[in-house]
Amino acid sequence: MRRCAAMAAVVVGAALTLTACGGSSSSPGDCDTDRGTLTVGLVAPLSGDLANIGAGMRNGADLAVREANEQCAIPGYRLALDARDDRADPATGAAAARDLVANPDLIGVVGTYNSSTAQAVQPVLGEAGVVQVSPGNTNTSLTRGANPVTAPLRQYQTYFRVVATDAVQGPLAANFLAAGGRSRVAVVSDGNTYGEGIANEFVKQFQTRGGQVVLRQTLPAAAPASARDATVAAVRAARPQAVFYGGEYPAGGPLAEALGGDAGPVMGGDGMVNPGYAAAGGREGDLGTSVGAPPETLPGARAFVDAYRAAGYREGYGEYGAFSFDAANVVLSAAGSVITGRGGGEWSTDQRPAVTQAVQSSDADGVTGSISFDRFGDVGSDSVTVYRLVSGRWIPERTQP
Repeated sequence: MRRCAAMAAVVVGAALTLTACGGSSSSPGDCDTDRGTLTVGLVAPLSGDLANIGAGMRNGADLAVREANEQCAIPGYRLALDARDDRADPATGAAAARDLVANPDLIGVVGTYNSSTAQAVQPVLGEAGVVQVSPGNTNTSLTRGANPVTAPLRQYQTYFRVVATDAVQGPLAANFLAAGGRSRVAVVSDGNTYGEGIANEFVKQFQTRGGQVVLRQTLPAAAPASARDATVAAVRAARPQAVFYGGEYPAGGPLAEALGGDAGPVMGGDGMVNPGYAAAGGREGDLGTSVGAPPETLPGARAFVDAYRAAGYREGYGEYGAFSFDAANVVLSAAGSVITGRGGGEWSTDQRPAVTQAVQSSDADGVTGSISFDRFGDVGSDSVTVYRLVSGRWIPERTQP
């Protein structure tokens, strides 16, 4: 079998890919894999209300691993994806992370989607020295601590993300509503890490713009219908021109349906911009923000979209498939550079800190944009898109910057 001398991350068609042996690719059967299998882990919601999001994440990471195998990306090794279901539950996510780190051939983890789950997974992976690259977490505190402005503190050097934070999404939503002439807004959030974080960021910016938050209320996603009815009555009594919802679409859709448009459009963040929102009760004209630009609008993502479709996945890539593809490639590129840079090219768990350092030094073009990280582990690109619900579909309206 052929043994490749080196591996490097290169840009092909403006997308971050991994290639070996001077850029040539081959079938998996042509690669030397006599040193065994290296594993990329994934922790995502693969069941429950958010399963369609997790499926896109899993498939995006799987595509990156497939392509890496086709290119003999890490000489001497076969690459595999070990996808674990966190059910959008922090305790389940932590258990999944513990199972993954027990594998000495684990080179890194892609995930999570939910910020609350990330808070439980971060310490598990951090203690084991396993690098984590999230394609979906947006809560600011995950990288900058509880006081991101006055006293930013990075707790976990192993944690990175390839998406913009709520410190970008929340203010953008506030600016959008204010620019549209809406000066009175009610804010409802679900009490979870993500929902509270993006709602707080929205409130700060909306008030900076001179807007009035006429109601600020918490409605847990699992609250009974009677609690939702009480919140709806309170919102209507406050007479806002719009409602900002901090939470995810399975609870946001029913809230919008119950309001019936009486309080103006409902707007949310990336947790709302999901195909399931309309079916859950979302109304025509509702608004949302989501990280990045739609992949199909990016020239550099065309190869990813075509490859994803050709792979025959049953589920669409959704909002996070392309980010997962980039996150997996960041892990693969970093691990490959460390392994091939060591004498003999043998993997061992004592190389995990070096993989983390290699991720920190990433500088490449991904399908979602430029991939590099600041000292907190946040990606340099902070692109966010505003969407409007039209005929049951989220239609991109504006991408910034």
